[in-house]
Amino acid sequence: MEGAPTARQIRSQRDRVARQFEQELIRLGVVVERRLSNYRYIVRDLIEHKVYRAIVLVTSFDYYEYRLNVGQKRIDMLIVQRHNAVVPVTVISLEQVMKVAPLDAPTLHREHALRRNHEEANLLLSKYILNFESAFEELAKMNPRTKQRYDRRRELYLKSKQGRPWAS
Repeated sequence: MEGAPTARQIRSQRDRVARQFEQELIRLGVVVERRLSNYRYIVRDLIEHKVYRAIVLVTSFDYYEYRLNVGQKRIDMLIVQRHNAVVPVTVISLEQVMKVAPLDAPTLHREHALRRNHEEANLLLSKYILNFESAFEELAKMNPRTKQRYDRRRELYLKSKQGRPWAS
């Protein structure tokens, strides 16, 4: 039976991503100025000469899962294993070993797909959360029941979770 990952599994995955990030620093053109708690870093980009507050996540859609889009503490950069969502911050994708600009959509392409898989649905949802015109066009083509499901998920991700802020 496969359910939601446990806190230990999430920590283990994020730990793996953080270790890989520290190994790829030179190739990515960044330097860690300071390590903070909870898989966060102060990172200096050697190419653009900017300083970012970065957080390590497994996928870029976790930005919405953990409600970092509604938090008060600003995160300027995501360090992710897999880039699979549109986010309003810079992303370092370790799978592709590259830096992605804010609001750049990842390419998730499958041949002969009849329906969206989980990642493609999350990509559409991330575009919908950020009010992309292409998302509204795609949703207009869907049946009303499916559109309602996306509306409910969008409302959920735009509300903060109860309790202590996750990225504190």
